Amino acid sequence: MTLPSGTLAHSLGHNTLGKADIAVQTLFLGICLIAVALRLWSRRLQWLSLQINDCLILSSTLFMIGRYVVEIVLVVLCGMGLHPTEIIDVGGNQIVVKFLAITYAGNLLWITVICLIQLSILDYYVRNFSQRTITLLSYITTGLCLALWIIGFFVTAFICNPPRKIWHENAEGHCGNRQKLHTGINASVIILNFFILILPIPFTWRMPLSRPRKFGLVGIQALGLIIIIILAVRTKLEFDSEPMNQTRIAVSKSTLTCVAPILGIIAACLPITTPAIQQIFGNVSPSSSTQTLSPDPGSRYWNTRVLEGMRLEEPEVPLVTVHPHIMAKAGYLAPGHIRITSDWEIHSSRGSARIERSHMPRV
Repeated sequence: MTLPSGTLAHSLGHNTLGKADIAVQTLFLGICLIAVALRLWSRRLQWLSLQINDCLILSSTLFMIGRYVVEIVLVVLCGMGLHPTEIIDVGGNQIVVKFLAITYAGNLLWITVICLIQLSILDYYVRNFSQRTITLLSYITTGLCLALWIIGFFVTAFICNPPRKIWHENAEGHCGNRQKLHTGINASVIILNFFILILPIPFTWRMPLSRPRKFGLVGIQALGLIIIIILAVRTKLEFDSEPMNQTRIAVSKSTLTCVAPILGIIAACLPITTPAIQQIFGNVSPSSSTQTLSPDPGSRYWNTRVLEGMRLEEPEVPLVTVHPHIMAKAGYLAPGHIRITSDWEIHSSRGSARIERSHMPRV
């Protein structure tokens, strides 16, 4: 069906900035969805139920998809990326009203997505680091993130009285300084994100991790630094924006607005996707042997895998005692059976080999 020449959708053909914005966001959102899928698959491979941080990431991903839909509507129906003169000539002043109203909804979605990602990462810290210091700091930072979301959401929603004056500039009422509001929110997000990024560094680098895992941590921290830089550039664009050319400047700002939280979701998923990645690439040492105990149907015990010939760096299951449904009496190990004690030592009746306790987070 051919679109009428008097619509902004027809102008998409020469809206280079708008098409580039959609293309970049589509690419990054696709990578984000893959990362979330690997995260969920890893939980399944570990026989673990979803945690609060998983639910928060899923929620942020759904809101991010909504934010992506907002971008498509702004480009296709509101002509974001075109010169304001062309937009008004084609769609009239009503298009500008629609553009401001949809942008208003997108700003509220963005604040919510950022908060959900921050809370997910902090909950992951609490669950995977047993140090009291990092737990306390994570709870304090969680309170600050929630406070920022409440203030940012409601001040953004009611910066104008009545709120409809945000998109109807000629309506009766008054507005606060929206530029200072957005700049203040962006600056606060940058500060909190930087603190969240550096919070676990002193603890993770003291953990006995292999070199590939440490390189992985460096990559995640570098990704977090990139997110902070993107937010800083976005803040500068917000401060330097020109009202007379708002729709064209909005494209660059909009791309950064969506890429930053998408990278945040990816960074939050990377530490948890190791089992799925190993399953895909078969990253198992050929010299190591594997023994498996399957749980008794209806039992509360998990399927457990014991790796010989390599150091056990991460638990695959929660801290439990694993035994078959017919267990030997206390103090006796039946041939071919193993026992995992609360001291994280694995004793085997087949020999005297023992895997020592590793300093690793509890699940």
